[in-house]
Amino acid sequence: MGKVTKVSLLAAVMQMVAAHALAVDVDASKPTPVEQHLMSKGVKIAQTFPSASGLKAIVADNGKEKRLFYVTPDGKSLLVGSVFDAAGTNVTTADLSRAGVSDASGLPSLSDGQLQSIWARAEKLNWVAEGAGSNVLYVFFDPNCPYCHRLWTTLRGGVQSGKVQVRWLPVAILKDDSKGLAAAIYAAKNPSQALAQMVNRQLQPVFVSEAANQNVAHNLLLLRDTGYTGVPTILFRRGGKVRATMGSPTEQELAALLQ
Repeated sequence: MGKVTKVSLLAAVMQMVAAHALAVDVDASKPTPVEQHLMSKGVKIAQTFPSASGLKAIVADNGKEKRLFYVTPDGKSLLVGSVFDAAGTNVTTADLSRAGVSDASGLPSLSDGQLQSIWARAEKLNWVAEGAGSNVLYVFFDPNCPYCHRLWTTLRGGVQSGKVQVRWLPVAILKDDSKGLAAAIYAAKNPSQALAQMVNRQLQPVFVSEAANQNVAHNLLLLRDTGYTGVPTILFRRGGKVRATMGSPTEQELAALLQ
């Protein structure tokens, strides 16, 4: 996909600092030189947005896979890998969710048998259920993830109409209090109400019991085994087969997903 610098965490930070020091003004609304190079090779720039890291994030689609890259401030190089902020938060996780791709190295490729095994394992986890529909979704989410909040809102119609059952699996990957918020959802007398409070930023973290800690750890382990590293990640069935996707679909995309 053109000129790509593949970096470790330390090298990525060093390159970002150096790039900012040498930065020139680049019009973010126009394709940078490195984007133009990709497009000249037949690669489609499916999405661009400003990352919280200060870098321009792009989603490149070569027709077989979509990948998330960061453009250096001079517009001449690409970075791939995880970016962390000063607080140690993995900024790339949020960028992957926003972009709707799995990880910085592309989409996972799992066999039907592997996906069926993942579904069977999900059934045995301690999930929080909403709705009673025949269409079952497993959703891995971080309580601090705004795209997970948007998905919760999008799913209201299906849950309330009785068409969909959502089985929520909390993980803690975005902020320090994510695990405490996940524990609050598990401990709630009305977990569905706790999810609504989470979306409205009213939920407060609680002490993380050993049981809650184990639940969150098992959820995260299964999320990693799907091949995805960001949230929300959704497991669903279509045509009798298990499928997985990451990101927050629109109502129209959700309807297509459940067909």
